Amino acid sequence: MDLLAEIYNSFNPFETASKEAYVDCREVRGNWEVYQELGKKVVLSKHATCQLCSGHRGTGKSTELLRLKENLEGRGYFVVYFAVDDQDIEPEDVEYADILMACTRHLVEAVKIEQHNPLLEWMELRWESFKDLMLMEVSFEKLNLEQQISQFSKITATIKAVPDMRREIRQKINANTPSLVKALNDFILQAQKSLPKGKNNGLVIIVDNLDRIVEVKEEGRPSNYEEIYLNRSEMLRGLKCHVLYTVPIDVVYSDLATNFDTSYHNLEVVPMMMVRNPNGDANETGLKKLRELICQRVRLIKPELEKTLEGKVKGLDLPAVFDSPETLKHLCLMSGGHMRDLMKLIQSAIEQVDQLPITSKAVKLAIEKARETYRKGVQEHHWDILAQANSCKDKKDDKEHLRLLRNRSLLEYRYYDENDSLQIWCDVHPLIEGTPKFKDALSKIQSVTGTTL
Repeated sequence: MDLLAEIYNSFNPFETASKEAYVDCREVRGNWEVYQELGKKVVLSKHATCQLCSGHRGTGKSTELLRLKENLEGRGYFVVYFAVDDQDIEPEDVEYADILMACTRHLVEAVKIEQHNPLLEWMELRWESFKDLMLMEVSFEKLNLEQQISQFSKITATIKAVPDMRREIRQKINANTPSLVKALNDFILQAQKSLPKGKNNGLVIIVDNLDRIVEVKEEGRPSNYEEIYLNRSEMLRGLKCHVLYTVPIDVVYSDLATNFDTSYHNLEVVPMMMVRNPNGDANETGLKKLRELICQRVRLIKPELEKTLEGKVKGLDLPAVFDSPETLKHLCLMSGGHMRDLMKLIQSAIEQVDQLPITSKAVKLAIEKARETYRKGVQEHHWDILAQANSCKDKKDDKEHLRLLRNRSLLEYRYYDENDSLQIWCDVHPLIEGTPKFKDALSKIQSVTGTTL
């Protein structure tokens, strides 16, 4: 039971993979590799870059961005990475001011400038108005350096946790945005001169988890997405260092995306992993990658499991964990190549057994539970749309198809064909394919077209 618990927790779907557990999946992501797509612009450009990165939640985006951080640090860059929703923003209520203050907070904490710190000087000049909000009595100059720096984290923590004060703080930040951006850039220029030894190539900020922002629309006003990423784009890309912001996948699948080319250096989407080919056959390379990923995590739990797995690593059958290679293959196929779904399915299957191996029956029960979750996310008029998408392996650029892409009922894949041409195709999530309503909708299309798919 202890070993079962260890395996269960090693597949936590909400935990970023460790460096040791990482598996390079570029082969089945359409040759997408994070340094190639995002890092090279930083290394090659003589000027500050501002890039956007998106992808479905749970596809391994944070893992890739942490790899980018490590890669750039190895090339002599000082990288400030932070998950913005941990302590700085409330994803269901976000404005540009929150993001600006979060960047300010993490920069001033990461690079300690004791004398003539532009950000601390900015705060001191506005301390009277901020201290009233923060219920502070002491004067700013009486605080020591660490206490002065900590005031930025107190502000972001209040923005995240105290809705009643959020609006007031935003108003003060918005009223002082030009001066704050100037102080921030003065700080960045000063920080570039005092970076640690071996980090002289420049400063890079990676703001992760902005993709978790919930869209807010009010009649007669631009959505918060449009306000943040387009109306405030000049501010977002106005920092005098390399910056990478994550962006909600909804923005990628909307008409806003066409405006990004003129506002940002790049918009990259972390692709899904292909576990099937467009003709419906299993993609053996993709399945091998998922088995390798599972094998790696199991091996890291207990070194003694290496002997159990010895001789089986080539085939990656994992007989010590699953009752048969077919059981493992079925589980991987049902994930659709979505990493978080794979982790959830494994945990759910483990919940169905009291000892190893994980059985075929346990996997089937886990799949049925996950299938019901997906089924609830499909509205009645969507079944015909899904069946049509499954038939043609493509999508239309309308609101209904975009909605289905957002909730992962439809999955998008990419690969390069034998002529090195990029091919992008869509299919229904394998969990949805097994629902009776989808099968009925597909049968209707087949009866009209006279085909069997």
